[in-house]
Amino acid sequence: MTSRKLLRVYVDETGDRGTSTRSSPFFAFAAVIVADENETALRKAMTHLRTTLRTPSGAALHWNKHVKTFSRRQHVTSTLAVLRQVSVVYVMVDKAAIPAGSGMLDDHVLFYNFAAGLVLERAVLAARHWPGGQHEAIVRFGHVRGFDHATSRDYFDRKRTASATANLPWGCLKSIHFSDQASWDGLQAADQYAGMLHAAFHPDEFGGYESAHFLAIRHQLRRSPRGKAWGWGFKFLGNGAAVTRLPWWPHTGL
Repeated sequence: MTSRKLLRVYVDETGDRGTSTRSSPFFAFAAVIVADENETALRKAMTHLRTTLRTPSGAALHWNKHVKTFSRRQHVTSTLAVLRQVSVVYVMVDKAAIPAGSGMLDDHVLFYNFAAGLVLERAVLAARHWPGGQHEAIVRFGHVRGFDHATSRDYFDRKRTASATANLPWGCLKSIHFSDQASWDGLQAADQYAGMLHAAFHPDEFGGYESAHFLAIRHQLRRSPRGKAWGWGFKFLGNGAAVTRLPWWPHTGL
């Protein structure tokens, strides 16, 4: 049987998993999806960004460390937004909407793995419906320092065997990895897309939102056959009004 083409999925997170009043209101994953044969363009873009932003040799490009000013963020956004063969998926959790008594309120491991499992679902769905035919997804999460990712593998295994998800194309999943960002351009790209999301949804000290970057890449969000990104490239768990009431939201067209 002819082997299927590969789809590379790179995933990074933004926000924290805490639920105290000092924690971020949202926790989210950003997934960058690119076919193996088109990854060269993504890698060239990341090399260009590390060079122009003068990232130390051998170091990963981090939004929070190297892209702190609006001009630098604009440079990152304009470089990545022109990539035509890249698809982006966000999974976002509104912490205020987590039901009282839910294990996710107190168990940071469960919180992470639950959200990561939703990313995994969208990765295999993208692989099944990728333009040009079905692909096999290699999913690579950024390694979280101090986190036992063996728990994630166990959670994913249970998820794949659960009857409730039997309709998902798990046969399109080739492998799952947890890797250091410095070794993978795709993970560094996912970090940038996560940063764009964070800037758009987390107010600054004056209550303003830096939405320009998210709006500039919204055409890259994975969409339904009808062109809608909501629930596809933008999966939101919680009260939808928490995002749709933001002043810049009407410009998204999601």
